[in-house]
Amino acid sequence: MIGVSPAFQRMRNAARMVAATDVGVLLRGEPGSGRETLAREIHALSPRAQAPFVSFHCAGAPDGALVTCVGTATAGGAEAGVTLYLDEVGELTGADQARLLHLIAAADRTAAADAPRVIAASTLDLRSAVADGRFRRDLYLRLCVVPIEVPPLRERVLDIPVLTAHFLSTAATRHGLDPCRLNAAAERLLRRHWWPGNLRELANLCERLVILFPGRQVVPEDLPRELVSGEPPAQAVADFQLPPQGIDLNLLEAELIRQALALASGNKSRAARLLGLTRDTLLYRLQKHLATG
Repeated sequence: MIGVSPAFQRMRNAARMVAATDVGVLLRGEPGSGRETLAREIHALSPRAQAPFVSFHCAGAPDGALVTCVGTATAGGAEAGVTLYLDEVGELTGADQARLLHLIAAADRTAAADAPRVIAASTLDLRSAVADGRFRRDLYLRLCVVPIEVPPLRERVLDIPVLTAHFLSTAATRHGLDPCRLNAAAERLLRRHWWPGNLRELANLCERLVILFPGRQVVPEDLPRELVSGEPPAQAVADFQLPPQGIDLNLLEAELIRQALALASGNKSRAARLLGLTRDTLLYRLQKHLATG
């Protein structure tokens, strides 16, 4: 967990406060933004730090797989007190939602230190899923005692230099190479990039740079084309003039998404590319606007 930005500090302070408790925590944010890293931080700061941290990815999991995962993780006294991290919990089948609710209810009747602690994460807005009948309201209320927003990297611009230095150093050590360094112009390009893939995209870029330019100074010409030329959102920001009366940012974002979907004839993958987003990020933002519309 590395960062100095206000958004990062708010997130980490919330994580530190909930770590001492066993309440349900729901991490809300885009793919690649560091939700699992934050869940591991909560576990490491909690009284359960010596117990296992078990990660279960709900998207695409076959029906009943959650029960098998939990049973394996909690078998034997040595496994008591595990932290169970459920990634993309909104993708659980209806049957597994019922099983998870039963698990949490049973935990309420167990010694707190022995019961699994559940930390869930979701790209989709679960409130909208509850309203649509796709997610159980009683389960949502159990999971979302304390919601924590995990900000996307584009909202953590102050953190990009320290994160870049960390990822470059880590990659150099892993591959046994000399770390490279970015010149001022290359650093500016990183700070203005939209980062649709968030921390994962930055980490991948740093690894690529270390492998291709070990021990060298990286200049703009060494960076991928999309960083040098600017993706569509970055170009739109550069050309946009804020009117004196201001704007409603949520309405503007919703209108841009509507136009992109129209241009793409409803194809969400193509619309995401027009906006410089991943498909998952576009779906997340669609859900957000449906929930607040």
